[in-house]
Amino acid sequence: MEIGTRRMLGEILVERGVVSRAQLRLGLVHHHEARIPLGRALIREQVCTEADLLEALSAQLGVDSVDLEHEQVDPKLARLIPARIARQYRIVPLRLEQKEREILHVALPAPASIEALDAVRAVSGKPRVEPHLASDPALTRTLAALYGIRDPSEKFSTPHHPPEPTDEPPLLLYGWPPVTVVLLSRILGRHGYTTKVATPLEVLHTGPSDVVLAPMQAMEGLLMGEARIVGSLIVHGASEDEGYERAHQLGAKGFLVNPLDEEFLLRAIRRLRPSLSGGLRSGLGLAEEDQKGTQG
Repeated sequence: MEIGTRRMLGEILVERGVVSRAQLRLGLVHHHEARIPLGRALIREQVCTEADLLEALSAQLGVDSVDLEHEQVDPKLARLIPARIARQYRIVPLRLEQKEREILHVALPAPASIEALDAVRAVSGKPRVEPHLASDPALTRTLAALYGIRDPSEKFSTPHHPPEPTDEPPLLLYGWPPVTVVLLSRILGRHGYTTKVATPLEVLHTGPSDVVLAPMQAMEGLLMGEARIVGSLIVHGASEDEGYERAHQLGAKGFLVNPLDEEFLLRAIRRLRPSLSGGLRSGLGLAEEDQKGTQG
């Protein structure tokens, strides 16, 4: 159960002039294909900031927001919320307010759940708990400062500067819809990789240093019979064993169930292009651990 009535987040961002209709459509595609929240997709696309998102979520849910960077949090209040509750709900105490009844103000991520507030009310013994929305990166830093809690799931939440592009040839994208090409290029560009939309002839004439990313069906249509390419191939296909076997038959060195899953996409590429990843292993074939990971 969630607090507040729900207007469409995208509409709120458009109304506020934060994103355009075209940017919202691109974010929605990223949201659906990468299976991440819309707000996180728009931040990854660099069309809105954490502050923009927090203000829109506050308007959507009717819950005040708080900037933890400028909030003085009393470390003594950590005794009111045990670390296990803070970790489970990503919730931190802000301050105590004395009125007719004592009010404990807390910061937590959107959407603010009644379950989380009930848990805090039970463990703190405070009759009233007042929620305030905070951004994920700010909550991560505050939880670490108050409780020593580290949350590895936030690896993509904080802004970072992409590595400088190398002199290696661009990654070749073949057979993708135009919107997917844009999303793949942006994801890879953030990590220092350049991309190029390849023609059939360019794919067929790849060299040993080339890496091709393509949907399974597109490559099966291009490599009919026993044809193979010299370059390294990463294909996108279904998660069933049949799809994995088809990738083997194409001579693929990587297999992705969801090509827009940033973590597994980068893992597949870095095994073939280790220069931007601290010297990870290269040249690996389709490993069983990859199949398990991409099915998650």
